[in-house]
Amino acid sequence: MWAFRGHLRTCLAPLRSNAVASKAVQTHLPLKITRRTQYRPQNLGLLQYISFYQYTKLDATQLPQLRYQLLTDWAKMGVMGRVYIAEEGINAQITVPMSTLDNFKTYLDDLPWLDDALLNLGAVIDHNEQDPEKKCPFHTLHVRVRPHLAYDGLDKNLPMDNRGLELTPEEWHAELQDTSNKRIFDCRNYYEHDVGRFEGAERIMVDTFKDTWESLDSLLEGSSKDTECMIYCTGGIRCEKVGAYLTTKGYTNVKRLKGGIVHYGKHIRQHNLNSKFLGRNFVFDQRLSNEDQTYTEDILAQCYQCGEPCNTHVNCSNTLCHGLIIQCSTCSTQYDGACSASCQDYKHKMDKMDMEERRAFSKQNAVNFKHHLVPNARVRPGNPFHSFSKRTFSTFQVESSPLLNGYINERSHIPVKRNVVANWHAAISKDYTPAMMQKMITPGQAKYLQFLVQALNAPSVLEIGCFTGYSAVAMASAMPNGHVTTCDIDPKAIAWTRNQLKAQNVNNVELIDSPGIELIQTLIKEKASFDFVFVDGSKKDYKPIFDLLVTSDILEKQGWIVFDNTLFRGEVVEQAYGNGSPNQKTAIEIADFNDHVAQDNRTRSVICPMYDGLTLVQKI
Repeated sequence: MWAFRGHLRTCLAPLRSNAVASKAVQTHLPLKITRRTQYRPQNLGLLQYISFYQYTKLDATQLPQLRYQLLTDWAKMGVMGRVYIAEEGINAQITVPMSTLDNFKTYLDDLPWLDDALLNLGAVIDHNEQDPEKKCPFHTLHVRVRPHLAYDGLDKNLPMDNRGLELTPEEWHAELQDTSNKRIFDCRNYYEHDVGRFEGAERIMVDTFKDTWESLDSLLEGSSKDTECMIYCTGGIRCEKVGAYLTTKGYTNVKRLKGGIVHYGKHIRQHNLNSKFLGRNFVFDQRLSNEDQTYTEDILAQCYQCGEPCNTHVNCSNTLCHGLIIQCSTCSTQYDGACSASCQDYKHKMDKMDMEERRAFSKQNAVNFKHHLVPNARVRPGNPFHSFSKRTFSTFQVESSPLLNGYINERSHIPVKRNVVANWHAAISKDYTPAMMQKMITPGQAKYLQFLVQALNAPSVLEIGCFTGYSAVAMASAMPNGHVTTCDIDPKAIAWTRNQLKAQNVNNVELIDSPGIELIQTLIKEKASFDFVFVDGSKKDYKPIFDLLVTSDILEKQGWIVFDNTLFRGEVVEQAYGNGSPNQKTAIEIADFNDHVAQDNRTRSVICPMYDGLTLVQKI
């Protein structure tokens, strides 16, 4: 562990955003960065694994020069790894030869902008080691310029001057002696939480960091702003942004673990303490979550294939899949390290091929695994239906992606006289960020709704939850002689949508400023009736909305209701089979709603595993 204080380094001075220094640096660095020769060092001896980051303001115009400088200088010292630089700072996971470690320390110590970076020192690795569990995780050095150190998906930058109170591992350990009246949030991805976590920690249940905010808001819904929120992640980089987010939301008692789990682990080992972190720490290299990352002997996860207790992450041995799974030694032997019998068969076929045959085979079959990312291939354990098969997930499952959604939209045909939907989506893209647009239905889902209203010949549609009006306009355009009544309570969204309705001359959509339940009650009094209802509003209102629609005459007999998000990121299944967190309030509410609908004898219903779950209900 080192903390480096900055000294002057002339060649990097422009990163202080000083105009005079900016001119000076151009005399040291080329104006055009050319493609460098391949850097792949050999026989470097013993290597020190190091990770560090720092949020610090860098001049965006000078990032290409900084990238070139780091590549050039660090390659001379035999550094390998992944380094990301952005306007908000630096994030690095690297190895440094022990023979140049002191020089590297001096180099970092001289950077004027790197004045508070905590270096987490990992394992010492032999560069010539061939054991996959022990060999160096890097082959070369990559320095990449990125918009963010950790992509957060937010529509504006977080103010990083108030990130909550930073606790040393010693202070954190002391705080965890009493966890009453505390909320402890694990800011990592779900597969990391599976094999190791602090006692009492709540998982935010996300696949990627940008999904954190909606889940965190759901967990804290209704909580007092003085709630003690303790947050942690692997190395600390996520927590700083989560801390900034919570403070901007008005939470006044936010505490984060300095240096993350890695730094905490060093502390408890140095002082021979009983770890409050249970199980194993997941790290993003060949070590994954295996023996050298064990903090306690607690086994918290289960083998994805047989369900036996297991804490070991591996990548599927079928290189076309490479899915990240938890696999016990028995299943590893049985399936030759593959995640399924199908992938095992692929592996056996490729093992018998020479290089050219394998390349052609991979090219031909890659489409079957195109959805896979690393980490990936995850079906959460606990669902009893998994017991019907040794394969706990399908290698050929089609995962949602922008490419898939685009394909569905392009290959779905809905006859409409006036295609206003594409123009509407373009207008949304201009005025809303991608993060905000994730709250909308996709173009493919819009076409699904168009198909339903046309096929059902439903001229009168009610929508609960308008947002940008995209789904309302999609349905309205599919029935030019019909009418859509929709509602919302967001003043900004209402104003935007009304302006667009006028600008794009859409006359068969009426947007009412009202909560969904209140609007339905008003419409019942007015004896209004509808053939089709689409509900995509507040999830806690789903159950009373369902009852109002079914018990009154507002929905015609044989009329349809479609509820969106009824699987809610898979958390509903977790709740249904006893594996969810009691703080997943939205998932609990939807699980209760799903049970309520399934037991209702006045309707027929089906939950479709489409998008985030669609429940189709027909009044009978």
